[in-house]
Amino acid sequence: MEQQNLIFRFLERCNRRITYRDCRFEKPAKQSGGSGEQFVRNQYPVEVKEHRRRTGKGASALLVTMVDADKETTQFRARQLSDALEAANLKGRGAEELIAVLIPRRHVETWIRALLGNRVIEKNDYKNPEPTPKEIRQAAETLHQWTRPNAGPGPTAPASLTASIPEWQKIPS
Repeated sequence: MEQQNLIFRFLERCNRRITYRDCRFEKPAKQSGGSGEQFVRNQYPVEVKEHRRRTGKGASALLVTMVDADKETTQFRARQLSDALEAANLKGRGAEELIAVLIPRRHVETWIRALLGNRVIEKNDYKNPEPTPKEIRQAAETLHQWTRPNAGPGPTAPASLTASIPEWQKIPS
């Protein structure tokens, strides 16, 4: 839920007129039994294919995919997503495509804590206590500031968040 909220609040900062109805969030069913990252890996090619179908017909669309690295590296998760496209006989992401892939290490809560001004260690678990909706809004505001042209990340940004800034910048403002 924190992933969805951070992404939506960031989108809100980019486009003040956006509403939840303008977005479609896919997340695993609680009873699915699999892991969240496995769900994202399986769903990613489906969403990329649909995104390309829509934009190929002239529609304006943005695909944002977020998957936690958990105890893996962000490069490992990115490779898994790339491999999932290849396995589905889809070409890799093009630089011009409005497809943002966001991979926080360890969890999105790590990024939220850092965006709130806390120093974090990416190997640590920051899921508890859960960030409040107000904290997520504040984190999205800071993220929006860090992703503006010529801005750059603040001093508390962990490596995975710093590396993700070009992905966040694909989101039109």
